[in-house]
This record gives sequence, C-alpha cells and structure tokens, in this order.
Amino acid sequence: MSSPDESSAPTWTEGDFEHPNQKLRRSMVIALVFAYTLSTLSVALRILARKMTGSKLFMDDYLIMMALFFKYACSSGVVVLLFNGMGSHITMIPAKNLLVYFQLGFANAFIYTGCIAFIKFSILALYKRLFAVRHMTIAVNFMFGFIALWVVGVYVAGALLCIPVSKFWNPSIEGACLDPAKFYYGMQIPNIISDIILLIMPMNVVWTLPIPKSQKMLLSGVFLVGGLTLIFDIFRLIAMIKLVEMGPDITYNQVPVIVWTCIEAAVGIMAACLPNLRPLFKLGKRNFWSNLRSSNNVSEMSSRTLVSLGNPGGTVTSIATSHKKSDSYVIHQGLAEPQYEDYKDERAMERV
Repeated sequence: MSSPDESSAPTWTEGDFEHPNQKLRRSMVIALVFAYTLSTLSVALRILARKMTGSKLFMDDYLIMMALFFKYACSSGVVVLLFNGMGSHITMIPAKNLLVYFQLGFANAFIYTGCIAFIKFSILALYKRLFAVRHMTIAVNFMFGFIALWVVGVYVAGALLCIPVSKFWNPSIEGACLDPAKFYYGMQIPNIISDIILLIMPMNVVWTLPIPKSQKMLLSGVFLVGGLTLIFDIFRLIAMIKLVEMGPDITYNQVPVIVWTCIEAAVGIMAACLPNLRPLFKLGKRNFWSNLRSSNNVSEMSSRTLVSLGNPGGTVTSIATSHKKSDSYVIHQGLAEPQYEDYKDERAMERV
C-alpha cells in the first residue's frame, strides 16, 4: 500500500498539456496584458491630443491605427496559442491542438511583420509631415521603399518557408523546409537596420531648428525613445536563434520569443505616438509637442522674413532664412518655440 506522500505526489510531467508550465504561461499573460494596455492607451491618447488641439487626423495617425489593428490580431493569436499548448511539451499536446498551434504560428509571422511595418510607416509619415526639407523627404521616400521591400521579402520567404506550405504544420507530408535560423536573420536584421536609421533621421533637422538648446535636447530625447524598440528587436533575434538551437520542443521553448514579440510591437506603437502627446501635458505658454512642420523651398531673398501661417489651433509661425536658397522650418502648433530676438524689427506674428 502506498504512503500518503506517494499518493499525493503529482503524476504528470511539468509542462504536459493538462498541466502546462505555469511560470512560462504567467510571463506570457503579463506580456499580453502589457502589450494590449500600452498600445491601446498610446493610440487613444494620441487621438485625444488631436481632439484637444482641434486638429484633423493625419496620415500617420491612420497608419498607427492600422498597426494597432495588426497588434490586436497578433496578440489575439497568442491567446489562442495559450489554449492550444503553449507552455506544454510538444509530445504532450493532442494532434488537433498542435495543428492549430502551428497554423497560427505560421500566420503570426505575417501579422507581426504587418504590425511592425505600419509602425515604421507611421513614423516616416510623421517625419515627412514635420520635416519637409529636401534631404529629409528623400530619406523618408527611400525608407518607405526599403521597408516595403522588407515586407514583401518576409511575406514571400514566409510563404515559401515550406514546400508545400502545409508541411509547416504537418511534418509528415513529403517536401522540404528552409532553415528557420536563416529566415529569422532575414526577418530581423533589416528590421534592426531600419530602426537604427529611423532613430538618427530627424536628429540633424532638430538641431538646426531656431529653438533653445534645451528644447532641442528634449525633442531629440522624444524621438530617441524609439531606441527601446531597437533593444527589443535585438533581444527577439537572440531568443529566436536560441529557439532553433533548443530543438523541436517549440511549444515549450517558444515563450521567450513571443514575450519579446508582444513587448517590441507595443513599445514601437508607444514610441510612434509619444511625439504627438504634448497637448495633454502643456509646458509653459505654448503647446510644446503638438506639431512641427516645414515650408517648401524658399527662393533666394534679400532680407530676413518672418512668415506667419495659420493652424487649427489658431496660433502660428514660421521662420524663413534669407540670403540663400534653402528650406525654412515652420514651428507649428507650439511643438517648439523659436527664438525671435533676431527678428525684433520684423512684423509681429499674426493670427490668421
């Protein structure tokens, strides 16, 4: 007859389908709640900021909403994975649940890529709207093309990862699959490179604006928050490579990859929204983060001119430099306050 201790001992293997590894699943649940909350709150506050300033929604706002839609789809897929074996050893999962798990895993690669692409497109659309100087416009157009090609490349490679495609979720089918490590490198390395470029793109323009140095530093800091996304990109790539090295028990070992995926996308949406939230936190007499725009190329002028432009909030502004053919920057909707000491003899700013 067995002892009380023996009869009460668990009879399952840690991570089986009926009793999955709760520690792994708990980290996944926390990441999901964080991702849903941060991304939703960021976009909601961005729209609220637009409403407070009486401004219309711009293209970058619509693009970030698309990113949020893809984020919901990606996170919802992860919820389904939780109910179909995530945190369990692959040998313990019923065939019908394993089929759902791998089919969703296949689809999520496309959904994740779409989410990240729309975040980047939103950031680029913001840059184009705020910094319409010639070299920035060229850089933005180039990056639009680069990211679009990255998306096409990932989608084509993902679709051809296994031939036939169904071999991805049914290994018993005859066919062949690409080395997943190469696919992961091909997906993440261009993603990391584009994040680095997006971080440094606005710096030169920001530091040539006619605003105090403290505001330049603060404005730079807001754009550099996107560096957090870059860090998570790198962590995600490392986790993906480790996953390949750990062997075929993907349902048990994949949790770190999915945690970094959820956090990366959520932080990316937050970073894209942050520059637009200043109207919610007014500093000083003017709105500091509402918007920054630039005017078209200015023809050679013989003297300095202060140009006033209207905006939805009513107050306006632009400084045009003379004696050379160049682009002028518009300090618009109070994103930054220009230094007007050099223009004391020029006409005052007008309300249009």
